[in-house]
Amino acid sequence: MKTYVKIGFLILIAISAVASSLDADFTKEFNLFYNYRFDEAESYFLDMIDTAEDPFPYYAFLSYVKIRSQLANAEYENAHKNTNKVIEEYRPIFENYLQQHPEDVAVQFYYTILLAGKMRIYLNKMEYLLIVKESPKILANKFTIDRYSKAPFADMDFGTGSFDYYLSVVGRNIGLGNLMINQQSDGIKDLWNAYHHARFTKWEAAIALMYIYLYDKLDYETCHDLCVEFLKQYPDNLEVLAIATECAYYQNNWMIGDAYLRRINRLLNDGILHNDAGWRARACYLKGVKAMVKEKHVTALDYFNKVYEMNNIEYSWYQSIVLKYTGDVYLKMGLVMTAKLYYQETANTMELIPHVREARNILKTLK
Repeated sequence: MKTYVKIGFLILIAISAVASSLDADFTKEFNLFYNYRFDEAESYFLDMIDTAEDPFPYYAFLSYVKIRSQLANAEYENAHKNTNKVIEEYRPIFENYLQQHPEDVAVQFYYTILLAGKMRIYLNKMEYLLIVKESPKILANKFTIDRYSKAPFADMDFGTGSFDYYLSVVGRNIGLGNLMINQQSDGIKDLWNAYHHARFTKWEAAIALMYIYLYDKLDYETCHDLCVEFLKQYPDNLEVLAIATECAYYQNNWMIGDAYLRRINRLLNDGILHNDAGWRARACYLKGVKAMVKEKHVTALDYFNKVYEMNNIEYSWYQSIVLKYTGDVYLKMGLVMTAKLYYQETANTMELIPHVREARNILKTLK
């Protein structure tokens, strides 16, 4: 009963608020969020919901910070349930307001953020059918935003670009190219547009581009440049530090990579997360990558075996990457039959990532 009273009160506040604006300064919010100060960010958002003249962005970002916090803290089982709970609580606030003010582009965008948080969880678990089913419904808000927006709305390009790129990877893995009918884009143009022109999704686009250039395009210079620019703003972001570490190792920049990895371990040791099991696993993975690139085969296999047994990295598809890299190490050791077993296991996984496609191609040559 108390929840409904609270919702009713918040609806009154929202409807009586002045038209929202995307010109607000969210420097503090981004500093807390992107530097992994999730608990502080959540407390700040809750306070702003009660005190801000325009609480809409804080409803949306509160939902997203909860998701990112739970994924970073290896609380995977709770993330989906809690996301549904937050959406159910705040959805009526947005819908009641937007029925009367459909022209409020800012609130339309914040509502999209609220609904889109699930995509992060689906991506983590590689739930393809849910991504394909739910994403178009959420991205349909772009039509409403474009209709009322007085200028190109670059923030939505992150969503359209990510979805297009995802479909292109799925299509390439099953030999159909991009699955979007009459659409040849791989989404990268939209992601770059979001990076250059968006206000709220700039850095989300940057992270998506980092993974693309690290694992798909193998363009380590571009990946490195994106990482450096990001870390100038948010030096404690564990995810970008990990990407920067791996990128440096692929470039044989051992000192740079080691410096990034030391920073990750220092942040973990200082308690940046209350459950760092997932990030300890990823640090172990990075050590395995370094050993693999330096052709220290036994050391690499030891680290990769540990990572696979942990099965705790935020993104589930790292298990398939570890299988693929283990096959690569055995192949370099001349143990072709063992390598084939790991490539076959990689190829049999459901993850539609470049590494799975590569494993299938290598198997064809080994036959």
